[in-house]
Amino acid sequence: MVIKKQWLVCVSLLLIGLLVMPVLAGGCAKEPEGPKTLKIGTVMPISGPWGPIGLTEDRGMDLCADRINEQGGLKVGGDTYLVEFIHEDSKTEPEASTNSTTKLVHQDKVDFVVGAIVESASEAIHSVAEEAGILHVLAYSTIPPPYAWGAGGDVPLMVLLCQTTCRGYPDVFDYLHENYPDVKTMVHSENLFPHEPLMELAEELLAERGIEVVGMERFDPAAADFYPWAAACLKWNPDAISVDHSGPAQMGKQIKALREQGFEGPIVSLAPISPVFILAGAGAENCYDIICQAAYAQAPDAPEVMQEAVRRWNAKFPDDDFVDDALHGWNIAGVLFQGIEKAQSLDAEAVLKALEDMDEPGDLEVTSGSGYMGGEQTIGANRELVISQAISVIQGNDVENVEWSMPSLP
Repeated sequence: MVIKKQWLVCVSLLLIGLLVMPVLAGGCAKEPEGPKTLKIGTVMPISGPWGPIGLTEDRGMDLCADRINEQGGLKVGGDTYLVEFIHEDSKTEPEASTNSTTKLVHQDKVDFVVGAIVESASEAIHSVAEEAGILHVLAYSTIPPPYAWGAGGDVPLMVLLCQTTCRGYPDVFDYLHENYPDVKTMVHSENLFPHEPLMELAEELLAERGIEVVGMERFDPAAADFYPWAAACLKWNPDAISVDHSGPAQMGKQIKALREQGFEGPIVSLAPISPVFILAGAGAENCYDIICQAAYAQAPDAPEVMQEAVRRWNAKFPDDDFVDDALHGWNIAGVLFQGIEKAQSLDAEAVLKALEDMDEPGDLEVTSGSGYMGGEQTIGANRELVISQAISVIQGNDVENVEWSMPSLP
């Protein structure tokens, strides 16, 4: 009898334990971890003559990050990351770029660094990022490799995620030749940075299309008065004028100065400057036969991702008109995100390798549709973004994307 009672007590205690244990376990269980934060620093010109570009591209990156975060974040190795961009000013100067990058790397503890616009600032950014083992995402290269320093195979921990203007030269010059057959002479103009290799490339490509470069003129990108420059261009009596590496505020002023001094021929803007900036600076009365190597995202036939960028801009910045340069920032962020997810890692080398492997047209989604990483034969590694590019034409207040092309970069 005593044994039977003891057995019943043991069974009762066991049953009570089985009932109580899940409750206790539930009370002690860890809450599932929430998303982590992926910090990306940018060192772009926010002040100075290039400030409008830097500010707009920073906004484009933020808009792309909003899209990713709304979709639940980046899924990397079993973890989820929400993206946060931290923006600093390069002032287009090496010292400011070094200081900003140092802050981002050592104080903010960013995982990647994006920037900048000119080589001197980019080199300063890279020296800090490389020492810290962080991937430097080059946002623009005025003279891309193999012509000068940049995201070539011999530069560690660097990738160029913004299209460079010279890759689109052949298609733009083809459009000029086919649509303006009377153009036989050209003045090609660059700013004061050392662009001699690209000036030679432009001259060679134009000659292949039967257009003689009769003059080369330089300009100060920080200048406010472009009438002397326009007079220097017009002394050659050209049929057309092409301008590369002008700033967003400068290109409109250059067009205005040329038109007011009587030039009526086509003007080619080779820098990827938004037609919105050009119209604002030159005025519709001076904007005719303006050929731009840049998309107009607000055109009715613009690709869906471009239209999404415009909608997001209008919702987030309702007091500011959309500027197409934001598309460059969106592409930089979006392609980096795709590389991270393909690598399933935040390791700099792993992400760089994943991007290099996305080397077929269509491997990457960009605002213009599709893109890929090219350059293995040309610059020693697939480290330069190549995207479907637009040629747009301004006629008064009307802007139209007249042609889309995919440059080749083997």
